[in-house]
Amino acid sequence: MEAWFSRVEPVLDAVLERRDIHTSTHCGRVGWLALALARDIRLADEERLILDVAARFHDVGKIGIPDAILHKRGALNDAEWEIMKGHSLHGEHIMRMDPELLFGDEIALAVRHHHEHYDGAGYPDGLRGGVIPLPSRVLSAVDSYDAIRNRRAYHAAQSHESTVAVLASERGTKHDPQILDTFLSHDRDWFDPPDVRG
Repeated sequence: MEAWFSRVEPVLDAVLERRDIHTSTHCGRVGWLALALARDIRLADEERLILDVAARFHDVGKIGIPDAILHKRGALNDAEWEIMKGHSLHGEHIMRMDPELLFGDEIALAVRHHHEHYDGAGYPDGLRGGVIPLPSRVLSAVDSYDAIRNRRAYHAAQSHESTVAVLASERGTKHDPQILDTFLSHDRDWFDPPDVRG
């Protein structure tokens, strides 16, 4: 796995950064937070490895989304939203392209399902509860936190406190309650990457 990833990771990073720097930096932050949370919920080594790769490339499928949609200012219309939702399927396909990727199926499925909701209202397959792969359930909370906290083309950055309130309101609907409770149990400083801590 390490040999494969050391060869392919820079390529995927470069492609994602060249396509959309905001998505690239978002994936980096999500990867860092996901591994921090993985330690708290005591994921096994194999599960941590799967989560590590899936988190850093969960949005790689956005390279297949047209610029007019990916960079649109303001809300997407229904047709545009259906196209945007396809990024999780594009990402799954990309992660399956190398048959030598260790845990490739698990990584691809974690990417495919990172927008499933705990209550079954997510996409692409409407999975619910424990049927959603564990790495995807971790990604759901971490991805949502970072997406709300940081500026997007369609919304301003929110405070940590506002973001926590939004996630808490989605406990048991969008997010796995146990994972979310652990995630939100940390103090404010825990959420900052090491390079911005005092």
